Amino acid sequence: MKKYYGHTLLYLHETIDLGTLSSDRFVEMFTVTYEPMMTGLGARLFSIWETTAYNGHWPQVTIIWEIDAFADYARIGRAQSRGGSHADAAAAWSAFLGGAAARGEGRIMYAGRSNRTLAELTGAGFGADLVIQEIMQTKPGRQDDYIRELERLYVPWSERTGKRWLGSFITTFRFNEVIHYWALDGGWDCFEEHYPSWKDSPPAEIVTWMNVAPALRDGWEDSILAALPPSPLQRR
Repeated sequence: MKKYYGHTLLYLHETIDLGTLSSDRFVEMFTVTYEPMMTGLGARLFSIWETTAYNGHWPQVTIIWEIDAFADYARIGRAQSRGGSHADAAAAWSAFLGGAAARGEGRIMYAGRSNRTLAELTGAGFGADLVIQEIMQTKPGRQDDYIRELERLYVPWSERTGKRWLGSFITTFRFNEVIHYWALDGGWDCFEEHYPSWKDSPPAEIVTWMNVAPALRDGWEDSILAALPPSPLQRR
């Protein structure tokens, strides 16, 4: 069963296939139409990344918004609905995407118990210019168990090998999905400096992890994502 921790914020996760749009054109309209609307409704832009070639579906953009509670989600929904205070702006954004044959998928997510908020990440100078996104299918109802074991066994080793854990998120209305993000130290240089992650044989904690993880998951899909200019986690 999912556990909702007292500090937990909500996150709105959008995956948008760009259709005929370039990422530059998408960002241009995002910054003048969509971002001001969402910011005005109390959402905080947590990140915006584009999928890179060779590992992931492209052209595609991933956007994450941070909000405080379901009351904020309700306010956003009311405002963007027909007759709502921001209905015109929402319709303009939708028409822009539709005109380019863009399509998307949305998720509402809870943060894992050890995730840091946007304010905490930016205050610490955490950079996420290039990240690995892992969308995991866990065994039914085992999302919290998976994150707990990930923190115990995988995160310490990962951070020693250039992949800093940005956080793990549990999709609210799905009972078998967790999304992880790993920020790569040095961006693309991380692959040159740290891959393959082990040369001869995996360390003991990874051997344990590889024995534990299959009992908690059914599969996953990963992508390599690069920050787009509006991202607050992009180092400038």
